[in-house]
Amino acid sequence: MYNLIKQANLNKCCMPIYVGIAAPGSRRTGRTTIGNTLYGRLSEHRKSIEAVDNLKIEDFAFKVAPMEIDLVSWKEAVLIRHFSFVWNKEISGFGIHDPGSGRAGQKRSVWDRLHLDHTFAAKLPLGNTQLDIDALSVSIKQHCQGMIEDLGCP
Repeated sequence: MYNLIKQANLNKCCMPIYVGIAAPGSRRTGRTTIGNTLYGRLSEHRKSIEAVDNLKIEDFAFKVAPMEIDLVSWKEAVLIRHFSFVWNKEISGFGIHDPGSGRAGQKRSVWDRLHLDHTFAAKLPLGNTQLDIDALSVSIKQHCQGMIEDLGCP
């Protein structure tokens, strides 16, 4: 499903797959400390990738773009619009966090349905929407082909 992305990124990162922010939760109050926020966020993503059978952590790399805390959400939106990341547009992120008792009826995300192995996600209902993996694969391939052209990837 991700072969075009892998090929586009063989020599350099031409087509990133996802962007996310690692802003501390206290940014709304103005009492911001970065601390372990970035490490914690990357660790979450690493665990999500390692928890599934159909992805390999060694196929992934990351880049950090440090910036003033007030610009983080704006820059994330700009990057998503420019790069049109597959995991932000077509699949919607790295799945969901363990919903806990108040949201136990929450449905599995598309990411969790494609890359199922989160122990809590396996317990969540699939929902009413049928996931057509073949159609999603075609959509991802078309998306990537368009991005290869737009970004000038090899």
